[in-house]
Amino acid sequence: MTTHPTRAGRLRTAIDAATHHLLTTLHPDGTWYDTRPALVPGTAAAVIALHTADPEHSADLVHRGTDWLLRTRNPDGGWPVTDSGPSNVIATAGAVAALHLAAPGRTTEAVRAGLAHLDHHGGVDGVADPTVRRLTGLLLALARLREPTTVPSVPTALLLLPTPLTRHLLSLLITPFAALTLLQHRLRPGPLAGRTTATATTILRECEQQEGGVGSLGSGDPWLTGLAATALHHAGTAPALVRATVAYLRAHARPDGSWVLMHGMTDRDVDLVGHSLATEALCHAGHRTDPRVRRAAAWLLDCRQTGPFPLFDCPPGGWAWSGAQGWPNVLDTTAALGALAATRSHGQVLADGAGWLRSRQDRRGSWSVFTPNTRCPADRSCPHATALAIDLITAAGTPATDRAVRRALRWLTVHAHPDGSHQALWHRGGVPATAAVLHTCTRLRLTDTPLAGHARAWLLTAQLADGSWGAAPATGPGTTDETARAVQALAHLTDDPVARTAAARGTDWLLAAQRPDGTWEPGPACWYIKDHLAYPDHLIAQGLALGALAAHHRSAPPGDRG
Repeated sequence: MTTHPTRAGRLRTAIDAATHHLLTTLHPDGTWYDTRPALVPGTAAAVIALHTADPEHSADLVHRGTDWLLRTRNPDGGWPVTDSGPSNVIATAGAVAALHLAAPGRTTEAVRAGLAHLDHHGGVDGVADPTVRRLTGLLLALARLREPTTVPSVPTALLLLPTPLTRHLLSLLITPFAALTLLQHRLRPGPLAGRTTATATTILRECEQQEGGVGSLGSGDPWLTGLAATALHHAGTAPALVRATVAYLRAHARPDGSWVLMHGMTDRDVDLVGHSLATEALCHAGHRTDPRVRRAAAWLLDCRQTGPFPLFDCPPGGWAWSGAQGWPNVLDTTAALGALAATRSHGQVLADGAGWLRSRQDRRGSWSVFTPNTRCPADRSCPHATALAIDLITAAGTPATDRAVRRALRWLTVHAHPDGSHQALWHRGGVPATAAVLHTCTRLRLTDTPLAGHARAWLLTAQLADGSWGAAPATGPGTTDETARAVQALAHLTDDPVARTAAARGTDWLLAAQRPDGTWEPGPACWYIKDHLAYPDHLIAQGLALGALAAHHRSAPPGDRG
């Protein structure tokens, strides 16, 4: 007679399989490598840069890059964000520009189809974000596929403002803005070209130095590095920096001809948020004292920045997505601190990290991701970052009655959407931020507040019929990432039978979705450019899924744990 495993047994088996996968794929130096996908816009930018600035020595890489772009083209004539998926206007514009510039003879049909795809979907002029609209327009103009005078003008005078005001207005966009300034001057010089060219060059040179002087920009991002290399080559103002960026791009090309999303500054790409979530999940799954988990925690400690980062007027003590060097920010710092807190052996680091977070709080009580009090639309106050920051500073010993905590909770309450949800800046839909808000309220024993009640109600309503969560309020299938975030938040409501039932249904979905090797398929839940370019992150999905199963297992009645 065939016996079927109990649900508790299946849960335990799934946790063990996921744990085994993470522990056996952990590198001896304490991290996971090469987990990020290839990026079409990044590959296109790298191809353009190498064709423009190093055509003789990089001809083989340019050829492989154009071949990869041709292979990733969708049947509808457009290109996806990564190596597969639905076509995207921004990715298509970048790919078309790269092919027309670097391989015009053999890509005529692909370019024609790509332009037709753009026209059918409203063209780049239909892109809502003004910076992205200028970027895609300038790339097409650089490839002589559009008249430069039809591209919306970059307000280059912003670079001539006092540095603190420029930072306040542009925040993380200051580096791409500098590159766009140089590209615009190449295509249609204006009266401020001389002064703003000098300032833009200085910004790019200083950014590269702050990232370790290895030739990368954008915290090891091939897309921004390629964009800057092309712009600087045309400007002719920093030949040594152009050579460094070319060397970086050459060193980090993949054998298949692509460039990975946000590679970082080391030989192999790393993913600090994914690393942190995986480490934290392994701790909660019962492996806190495993020497391999301790090595993963030690790797995070080594990535803590010991010097300031002037680009964002940032003090020492934060973390960046690219490892030991790069752009420090609140989201990566809270992720690293969450993992270190789960080890229960780094109390002083947690306290120091909480102090760093407090120093980055906005005047209004919230947290932005890169620059406090910024007016940059891409880095405004973020409910997700705010909830995570509250969670970490209170975990470090700050009482919930502290003024900084009370101001942050008040800001979250006031700025919740009418339906009770919250929107993250760097993750799509309402699930990530809403789940983080509910989790923080639960840990602070504030579940009877309107803030928690409305977040709980929204999560319950957003659950799909199959038990999963997706990019709510938008329609679409459930994903590992969003389902895991919701399950983790609801599983901690141990005295709430409705929430527990919803968490159990989400857990069942995760159990069914787990692959034979113990992993899950990541969903396109992370923003590369908010509202425009979403991508899947393998390591983040694994950490979230294991963390959700571990949370559900821990919160189950003792007899149901298996």
